[in-house]
Amino acid sequence: MLSVRDHMTLRLASAHYRYPARREADVHEQLSMSPTLFWRHVHVLLDSPAALAVYPREVNRLRRLREQRRDARRAA
Repeated sequence: MLSVRDHMTLRLASAHYRYPARREADVHEQLSMSPTLFWRHVHVLLDSPAALAVYPREVNRLRRLREQRRDARRAA
C-alpha cells in the first residue's frame, strides 16, 4: 500500500519541470521535505513492488534514468 505522501512523491518525481529549482520549491511546499530527503524517498519507492503496480510507466522511466546515471558514473 502506498501512502498519500508516497503518491505525491511519485507524482512530483515523474513530473516534467523546466527548471530543477521549481521542483525543489514544489517539494518543499507540498511535502515539507528537503530535496535530498525527497530523492532518497523516491529511490526507496522505485524499489517498491507497490509503487510499480500503481505507477508502472513512471517507475520504469525513473528506474531507467537512475540506471543511466549509475552507468555514466561508473564509466567516468
